[in-house]
Amino acid sequence: MNREEIWEQADWASQARDLITKLIEFPSDSKIILVLRHSHRNEPEPLENVNKLRLTPQGHAIAKKFGESLPKNRRIRLFHSIIWRCQETAEDIHAGFERIGGGSELVGKFDPLWQLGITNRAFFANLKNYHVIDMIYHWAVGFFSSNDWEPFANYCQNAAQLISKQLKDAPENGINIYVTHDWHLMSLRFGWFGLPPDTQWVRFLGGFAFTFKDDHFLLLERGQLKSVQAPHWWKVIFD
Repeated sequence: MNREEIWEQADWASQARDLITKLIEFPSDSKIILVLRHSHRNEPEPLENVNKLRLTPQGHAIAKKFGESLPKNRRIRLFHSIIWRCQETAEDIHAGFERIGGGSELVGKFDPLWQLGITNRAFFANLKNYHVIDMIYHWAVGFFSSNDWEPFANYCQNAAQLISKQLKDAPENGINIYVTHDWHLMSLRFGWFGLPPDTQWVRFLGGFAFTFKDDHFLLLERGQLKSVQAPHWWKVIFD
């Protein structure tokens, strides 16, 4: 497949297409937060360190296509996890958006997109015993020791607080884009919107976008733009 065929037909790019299609439905004066999984990578080989996997050629091409497809009338700022494939994704989106004449700023790494306050030892030890969805549930209810796992609510609220600071000086009509990993994305989706993880996992360049007003979110996820009530602490952070 060439780039256009991958973008239009590849199953792994379907959530990215849905995001692009629906972004234009946000109010024109809204500041949007867009949280994305990195673009396409290969599955790791046995004993291979997944953190060292980079984007495939298809991953680079579709990340640039994603950038080229963003609404040109908005300015974007990009933040990413420290892992190479997330940085590569952000750089490609930045290059794609600039290619169509869009205004883009590549800000750089953002700790909550990688750092969860969970020790690698504890994470991988539990990954042997639990499905990733069950791990998020166990983490959320405080099942694991706080010595190894930062409390779930703390992580979600701290990430929101840092993002709120960045949003205050964001351009009007702008989009702050955060490129991260599936685990982080599904955890924030659960902790911010009360939408539990399920078997419909997030695909490459999938994610969610939202804006906050009064006591609710206007949330775009899984191809739908809908109003969702915000948790009680969100208004305090964003005021």
